[in-house]
Amino acid sequence: MRTALYYLHAVFIAAVLVAAPPDTAAQAHKEVRVSFLQYPLGGGWEGYFIFDRLVADSHPWLRPFQQETPGYVYNLKLLARDKALQKTATFGSSTGAEWLATKGIKPFFDEPIAVDWKWLYGETLHGNSWFVTTDPSVKTVADLKGKSIAIGLKTQTHWGGFAYTLLKEGYGITEENTQIQFLGPAKGIDTLLDGRVVAALVQMNVDALLREVVPGSVLTRVAASGKSFRYLDIPREVVEKVNRQTGSPFIPLDFPPNTLPNQPARLQWFADVGVRAVHPDFPEELAYEVTKAFITLGPKAGQFVALGKTWNKETMVRPFADAPDKVHPGARRAFQEAGLWPPEKVLGKK
Repeated sequence: MRTALYYLHAVFIAAVLVAAPPDTAAQAHKEVRVSFLQYPLGGGWEGYFIFDRLVADSHPWLRPFQQETPGYVYNLKLLARDKALQKTATFGSSTGAEWLATKGIKPFFDEPIAVDWKWLYGETLHGNSWFVTTDPSVKTVADLKGKSIAIGLKTQTHWGGFAYTLLKEGYGITEENTQIQFLGPAKGIDTLLDGRVVAALVQMNVDALLREVVPGSVLTRVAASGKSFRYLDIPREVVEKVNRQTGSPFIPLDFPPNTLPNQPARLQWFADVGVRAVHPDFPEELAYEVTKAFITLGPKAGQFVALGKTWNKETMVRPFADAPDKVHPGARRAFQEAGLWPPEKVLGKK
């Protein structure tokens, strides 16, 4: 009996040793916490909580965790100066926000931020700064000149900065010739529905191929108000003119009829790309693991929240179609291994 027990013990130890190398290797690599700096809670990034859980359940050492911040401008300023975060944190940004930073456009940035930010992947297309009107006499954005309108706060990148840039550079509409009220999205819609302005801004998020459309809360409010309203086109030629004049990275969008509530006709708007960004000193291996995890688990996590429906492979590579040099080397390796590089192949562009 004693001999048999020794034999069984020996077999058990041998089996453990055979199975040990993978577990031992996993334990040898300490858990690595990677902070995901976001923007104010409620903006749509809650799907990342699910992503965190899925990664923790499947990855031996990568541990992403979410941190609320005031927004993209704050993130860019913080990562430009915080040496520790530069090697440990990813942050929410966008192609438009980085344009503001590179140019040092006030009131967002007191001076240009000269950092060659790298991107891990695209998250969504931000379709902000699109006007709706309840005034039957207003047919185009040009008709807003001289009238009372509401846009975002002067400190808001998309609702304020982008909207004002399109008005000024695209249509010659400024504070000098038009009653522009910088109220923010919620108060702007309140004033529209109360009849105190003739137009205000709504927004949505879309994926790179415009298959997933996620209307924002202010748009659903207008649609549910019972009031008659219409969308105002921002044609491709206007967006391209503004890009030429300012260096902005805005993307023209073209929606077929009935994509949005109360949209019987074709609609032209614009967007920029929300990206998961890092400092150029962010480690290559970590960039690879984070990007690989998002390629695999991002779409699974995203199916549970509205904004997450834009987390598909086309949106992930969309920012690199216009700026291939912005991809972090580690992220590019993850895309290559997944068969998602070059971006043109994924997006169906020649």
